[in-house]
Amino acid sequence: MRHTYARRAGTIAAVLAVAIPLVACGEDGGSEASGSGEPNETEVVTHNEAGGGSDLFTRAIIEIMKDEDIISGNWPVANVPEGDSIGAMAYLVERQGSSDAIAQITPTWLVTPMTVDGEIPTLEDLTPIAELATEPMVVAVRADSPYENLQDFIDAAESDPNLVQVGGSTTATDSLTGTVLKQETGVDWKFLSFEDSGSRITAVLRGDADVMFGSPGDFTEQVRAGDMKVITVFGAEKIPLYEDAVTTDELGITPEVLPEQFRAIVGAPDMPQEAVDFYEQAFQELVESDGWASYAEENGAVTEYRDGEDFEVFLGEQRELYTTLIEQLGL
Repeated sequence: MRHTYARRAGTIAAVLAVAIPLVACGEDGGSEASGSGEPNETEVVTHNEAGGGSDLFTRAIIEIMKDEDIISGNWPVANVPEGDSIGAMAYLVERQGSSDAIAQITPTWLVTPMTVDGEIPTLEDLTPIAELATEPMVVAVRADSPYENLQDFIDAAESDPNLVQVGGSTTATDSLTGTVLKQETGVDWKFLSFEDSGSRITAVLRGDADVMFGSPGDFTEQVRAGDMKVITVFGAEKIPLYEDAVTTDELGITPEVLPEQFRAIVGAPDMPQEAVDFYEQAFQELVESDGWASYAEENGAVTEYRDGEDFEVFLGEQRELYTTLIEQLGL
């Protein structure tokens, strides 16, 4: 059922004790909306620290929305990295009924609760608002790396299991993709985890890691500077941003189930319908704007807008996919 809310007081209180920054808000946890229906100061939660991929994406879309006159108010970002999305979900759950608390989410918000015991908040507690985009996963290495494609790396790891893939948390899409590949190929390698993309890229450039899986936009600056190269795109479709990179389909690497990186928006539990309507319209205007078109082209994002109702259906499908994947991987 949409907009459900289950209070898990003990666990949520424990998470909030370390995770939640103090914010000023009205007595009901929200602020009065302007005449346009826009809340006076929408707070956008991300599960990354400053500089992480979701943090950067969140700040980019807020900037575009302001530049395109889609929004007029201040939309501060709240970084709540504790628990790989658990802390961020708990933060929204405590804002039940609020009109001005939303979050930018990735599949980590679905997967992490599947791997944690006990009563914890999940996406089912929150209000689905909109899906914005998907991002194809790409494989990048240092410019002087001997690997010309992903198969080269897998072949090398077969004889040297000390090779290193760098990525985010164990429940992030890049980590799950690597785990799927290990299971499919029977080849092992090490995994090095960092919160933000910058630290992961630095690890590759320093030689502390051999390969990084990530979103296309993670590597644009380094590729342009000649410091890194993108060698493979997961899936069947090439992407204009890295037109020379082969696809995994071309390499014959086609796992039956691979995680899909999506970026979407959810709200606090029991968000008033007028607020949901405002956000749906605002984010639809975002993905139809010139500013978004430029961002998507420069960062390899694929526009995939779904309103709250359609996004809720999509989340259900993704939940089934990830449940199967987590069981297969023994996580």
